[in-house]
Amino acid sequence: MHLEITLLGSGIAAAMLIVGAAIAYRWAPGDRTRSALQHLAAGVICAVTAAELVPEALKTARGLDFSVGFVAGVALMLVAKALGERLSGENSRGGFLVATGLDVSIDGLLIGVAFSIGTDTGGLLVLAFTLELAALGLALGASGTRSLRHSVGTAALLALPVLPAAVVGQLVVSQLPIAFRAGLVGFATAVLLYLVIEELMSEAHEVEERPLATSLFFVGFLGLVLLQMQITD
Repeated sequence: MHLEITLLGSGIAAAMLIVGAAIAYRWAPGDRTRSALQHLAAGVICAVTAAELVPEALKTARGLDFSVGFVAGVALMLVAKALGERLSGENSRGGFLVATGLDVSIDGLLIGVAFSIGTDTGGLLVLAFTLELAALGLALGASGTRSLRHSVGTAALLALPVLPAAVVGQLVVSQLPIAFRAGLVGFATAVLLYLVIEELMSEAHEVEERPLATSLFFVGFLGLVLLQMQITD
C-alpha cells in the first residue's frame, strides 16, 4: 500500500479540524449543529465497521485472532479514556489539549491501520474521521479563543499528530505477518465501536435530542453503504 495515499487521506482529515476551527471563529455554530455533525459521523463510522471490517473478519475465519485484537482495541481505548480524564481533571487548558491530542492521535493511527487493510477501507474511514474532526474543530473554534490566529493555531497543534500517527500505523502493520490480519481487523473494529458509543454519541447527547440530528445518524450509515455498493459494483 502506497504511503502517499495514507498521507493524503490523513492530511485531508487533519485539515478539516483546522478549517472547522476557522469557520467556527467567524460563525459560532450552536451545540445542536455540532451534535448533528457528530450523529452523521457516527453513522458513517458504524457503516464502515459493518460494511468493511466485519465482512473482512468473517472471511478470515480466525475467531481467536480476531478476539485478541478486539480485546486489545478495547483495552487501548479504556486506558486512553482514563488518561484523558486524568489530564482533563487537572483543570487546565493544557491538560485538555493533551487529552484531545491523544484522541486525535488514535484517529490517525486508525487511518493508517485501515489503509493497511485496504484502500477502500482507508478511504471510507478518512471520510468518517473528516466529519468527526470537523465537529471537533467547530467546538474548538466556538470555545471563546482570543483570536482567529489563536483558534487556528490551536487546531493545527491538535491536528499535527494525525499524519505521523497514520504513517506509524501503516508502517507497523505492513511489517506484520498476514496471519495477524484477523487480529488487526478486530482491533480496528473495537476502536471504532468505542469511538461511536463512548465518544461521539455520548457527546452528541449532551444537548437536547432532535429528530433531525437522530436522522443524520441513519443518513450517514445508509449513504456510506450505498457508496460502498457503488465502489464494489
